[in-house]
Amino acid sequence: MGLLRIENLVKRFGPVAAVDRVNLEIREGEFFTLLGPSGCGKTTTLRMVGGLEKPDEGEIHMAERCLVSPGRGIFVKPERRDMGMVFQSYALWPHMTVFENVAYPLKLRRVKRSEMRDKTRAALELVGLGGFEERPSTALSGGQQQRVALARALVFSPGVLLLDEPLSNLDARLREEMRRELKALQRRVKVTVLFVTHDQMEALSMSDRVGIMNRGRLEQVGVPEDVYYQPATSFARDFLGKVFALAGRIVDATGEECRVELKDHAGPPVSVRARHSGESPWAAGKEVMVAIRPEQISLAKTAGDGRGNVLAVTLQASQFLGDRYEYTVAVGGESRVLTAPAAQRLKPGQQIYLQLDPEAITLWPTAQ
Repeated sequence: MGLLRIENLVKRFGPVAAVDRVNLEIREGEFFTLLGPSGCGKTTTLRMVGGLEKPDEGEIHMAERCLVSPGRGIFVKPERRDMGMVFQSYALWPHMTVFENVAYPLKLRRVKRSEMRDKTRAALELVGLGGFEERPSTALSGGQQQRVALARALVFSPGVLLLDEPLSNLDARLREEMRRELKALQRRVKVTVLFVTHDQMEALSMSDRVGIMNRGRLEQVGVPEDVYYQPATSFARDFLGKVFALAGRIVDATGEECRVELKDHAGPPVSVRARHSGESPWAAGKEVMVAIRPEQISLAKTAGDGRGNVLAVTLQASQFLGDRYEYTVAVGGESRVLTAPAAQRLKPGQQIYLQLDPEAITLWPTAQ
């Protein structure tokens, strides 16, 4: 049983279900991320967990304790939920010093002055701000303000830490640095984290598991590698990075093995190991989409040793991006973009060959 359980959670704003029957279980000590575009319901879900919004239906449990249940008339106030929260804006009080901001949750809990001082200093040391106690909160950089907000959320040792896009206001370099620091901090203090973001890189690099949300519903939950390489829905496939997709038709299907004839491509059919559960949905004659992540495609100047799944294409253009090249290739009558290491330099105008790993391909009905 997880530390945090969300059961059939619903939140409506007028006729719109911002959160629509969400079920989720988060394990103790886990870094769990809700990922999705703006308006998908992820922040509303987080706010209901934290007690800042009341659900219309469903229940939220923390360990054996029910925090909210409209049907049973239960609603535990935010300050009594044993949760710390960091907002996107950090929400620091500008008239307070760093020490006063961090100590505020302890003051609300009527912690003794000496204990408050020790815990506040320990929290600031934890986030690398020892010695900043008397600084005005307005005299800090964006990264320092974020650390103060983290220290304030952790100072009373909460059971769950809620993070609402806390990195979005930082520049790219600092955001990358804070991703590493935040994950390392979570490992040190072993706190359970529910993190909300629209940034795929943040979700994939920091999370133990990811839940992909779309239109108020969870589309897929899993470890980052699974949701990225084995998406459960077309939305999850397209939202998590780039996709190299080609239309085709199944010429034969046996068990998990399919051969797909690609449209507008004169080469032999490509082999696909199509994963499925129960009876296979794939049959000869079915119109499908062959999809693979661009980084899983090998580029070469020659056709190689005769292995299957090799596509001859024309290299139209290249862009040097420092650590890699970005190549635009013509496949049939359409253009596709691929990447290759900087050491693999190819010239526009030449014919090149793409090797598609049958284990890396996912197969989709054309209706999706």
